[in-house]
Amino acid sequence: MVCLTCLRYSIFTNSSASSDKVILDPTINGSHIHSLNPPRPVAIPPAVPVPNNRSPLYALIIGINNYSNLKKLNGAVSDAKAVKDWLEKGLNVHDSQIRVLLDEQASRSAIIAAFHDVQNDDRIARDEPIFIFYAGHGGELAAPEGWEAGGPGRLIQTMIPQDYGEAMGHEVHSIPDRTIAALIDGIAENKGNNITVVFDCCHAGSLSRDAVNPAIWSKTVSHRSRTVMLEDKLVEDLDRNIWQRKTSAGSKIAAGFVQKGLKSHVLLAACSALQKAREDERGGYFTSAFLALAQKEGVDKLVYSDVLYRMDQILGQDPQCEGHYQNRIFFDAKAPPARRLSYPIQLEDDEYIMSAGFAHGISAGAEFTVYADEASLLTTPLGVLVVSEIRPFSTILKLPQGKPHFALAKPALALQSKIGAKEDIALSVPLDEKLIPVFDALLLQMQGTGPDVRKISLVDNPSLAHLKIDAEEDKVVFSTLDKRVTTYGPSRTFRVNRDVNDILPALRATAHYYDILNRTQSNVIIQEKVQIEVTRLDESCRFPVGPNLYFDDIVDLVVEESTQYGVKITNNTPWDLFPTVFFLNSDFEISVYYQPPTSGSYKLDVPLQANGGTLAIGYGSAGWPPFSCFLTDGYDVNVEFMKLFFTTQFVDLSRIPQSSPFGDDRGTYIPEKEEVEALGITLIPFIQRRYGTT
Repeated sequence: MVCLTCLRYSIFTNSSASSDKVILDPTINGSHIHSLNPPRPVAIPPAVPVPNNRSPLYALIIGINNYSNLKKLNGAVSDAKAVKDWLEKGLNVHDSQIRVLLDEQASRSAIIAAFHDVQNDDRIARDEPIFIFYAGHGGELAAPEGWEAGGPGRLIQTMIPQDYGEAMGHEVHSIPDRTIAALIDGIAENKGNNITVVFDCCHAGSLSRDAVNPAIWSKTVSHRSRTVMLEDKLVEDLDRNIWQRKTSAGSKIAAGFVQKGLKSHVLLAACSALQKAREDERGGYFTSAFLALAQKEGVDKLVYSDVLYRMDQILGQDPQCEGHYQNRIFFDAKAPPARRLSYPIQLEDDEYIMSAGFAHGISAGAEFTVYADEASLLTTPLGVLVVSEIRPFSTILKLPQGKPHFALAKPALALQSKIGAKEDIALSVPLDEKLIPVFDALLLQMQGTGPDVRKISLVDNPSLAHLKIDAEEDKVVFSTLDKRVTTYGPSRTFRVNRDVNDILPALRATAHYYDILNRTQSNVIIQEKVQIEVTRLDESCRFPVGPNLYFDDIVDLVVEESTQYGVKITNNTPWDLFPTVFFLNSDFEISVYYQPPTSGSYKLDVPLQANGGTLAIGYGSAGWPPFSCFLTDGYDVNVEFMKLFFTTQFVDLSRIPQSSPFGDDRGTYIPEKEEVEALGITLIPFIQRRYGTT
C-alpha cells in the first residue's frame, strides 16, 4: 500500500534528515485541502518494520506444460515459477525448503514420491506450514467398481502427470482423487493439519463442452482450458498400496479433491466441478489472481475463505475453498510476509488511537494485535483491537465485545492481524507534482462518510492495479490495467482536466464500475441450470439466426455495425427468477439491458418461470430493444461485459447504472452503493474485434 501523505509531502521537499515520517495534516483551516500549496508538515512516529526470520514453510510445487501424449499448456510452468518466486521473496522461504517438479520432472512416480518425501521429511516439525501447488491438466473418469464417487453416474477427479499415456502395454494412469487424498492424509498424520493445497486445473466434462464450435467464425481466443478428455480405464486396485492402509482416528478417504468436512488440509481450487480452469501465455487466471491478492493483502491477515470474496472475479471461473479450517489465517499465521509494518498506538482519554488511517490503507473491519514495544513484537501481545473510526491519518480502535480493557503505559505498536473490507478499486499513481490534484481528490474521497463512500486503495506495483493515473500536459490520463481487458487488446485511455472537481467524479465512477464488475455470487445450480444464448437477429429483429455466440464462457465476435443481437435465457431451476441485466461498457458507463417490470403493491408476473421458462431480450415479447456492437476510432478490439443478476423476487437495481465519467454528458451524479441479495450472478465478457483472428 502507498501512503498518500508521504507521497504528497515528498513532492515538496528533498530533505530526509529527520528520522520521523513526515505526513500532511489535511484538516488545517477546517476540512479544506489546498490543492497546490504545501500544507504544514506534521511529524508522526514512523511505522516499525516487524522482524521476520526465515519462514518455517515447506512447499511442493508442480507445473506441467509439455505433456508426452496430451495437448500442451502454455502457462502452468510460469505459474509454478511465479509461486516459487512469491514464496522466496514474499514469504522469505529458503530455496532448500521448496521442491519443484516441472514438465518431464513431474512423472507419475515422481509426483507420488514427492508427496512421500514431504511426509517423511525430518526437517518439517509437526504443525509447521506445508504448501502444495499443482498447475496442469485435470480430468474426470468413471469410478472403478467399488469406488465411492458421490452417487450413481458420478465421476472421480484426476491429476494428470506429464508421462500420462494410454498405449496398451505402456499405460501410465492419471492420479485419481482417492490417491491424492491418501497422500495428503499421510502427510497430515506425520506433520499435522497445517496443509494448504492449491490446484489450478479443472475437471473435464462432456466432449461437447470442450469441442470447438465450427460455426463461430471469430473463434480463436487467447485462452485455453486446463482439461482433457481421458479414455483411461482405471483398475479397481490402482494405488491400493497408497490408499488401503491404516488411517488416523476418525478419518477416511473421501471421493473428490473437494471434500466436505475435510480436516487434513484446506483446498483452494481454481473453479467449480462444472467449470474449466483457464490460462493464457502468462499463466493461469486463478494463480494470477491468487498471487495478486496474496501480495497486496499479505497472507498473515488473510483468511482462506476470504480468497473467494476478495479476488477480482475470474471470467467463467468460481474458485472453491473447502476444508474444516477454511476460516483460519493462511498457514495458521506461521508464514508471515517478509515485509510487514506495525503502527504506533497510544491511549488518549480512554481511546486507543493508532497513527495510521485511510491514507495508510486502513479499512473498516480490520483487526490489530497490540504489542508493548518493538522488542516484544511477535511474542506475547497485550490484546486485540478492532477498527471503530477511521480518519485520514489516524484510527480509533476499540475492544471486541466481551474482551477486557488493557492499559498502555507508553506508546505501543499495533500489527494488523485481519484485513478489513475489500476495496472497490486499486489504483497505481506515480509520484509526480502534476498529479497533486489526484492526491487531493483521493484525500477528499477518504474523508467522506456513510455507506456509499467508495473504497479506493493505492498499490506500488502496477500489475496489482485496475487503473493507472498519469499526467499529460493539463490533463490526467486514466489507463486500464485490468487483465480481463488487456488480455484481449491494448489498454484504453481516458482524459479529464487536471482539476479536483473533474478528477473526483471520475474516481468515484470508476470505483463504482469495479464494485459492480467484481460482484460475485457462485451458485452451482445457476451455472448448470440457467442457459444463456447470444445470437444475431434477422433483418426484422424478430427472430434469432445463426449459432449461439456465447461459447466457452465468452462472446467473441467481429463487429458488423448493421447487425443486431439478442439474448435468450432459459431457466431450468426449480425457482422462479427475476433477472436484471447490465452492460458494463469500456468507457465505464453502466447501462440497463433488461430489468423486470414493477407492479407496486400488486402481484408481479414472473419474467423467467421455473422448470423451463424462457425470456427473450431484444426480440420476442419482452419489449426490450436489441443491442448492436461498434468500435471507436483508434481501437481494433473492445472489451465490455454483460452482468446478469438472478434473484427469486423483484429487487430494484435502478441505482446501479451510471453515465461515463469521461463522456461529454458526464455529470456529478454518483450511484449509491447497492447491496444485492442475489441467488446467482453471471459475468459475460464481450470481445468485439474489427478483424477476424487467424
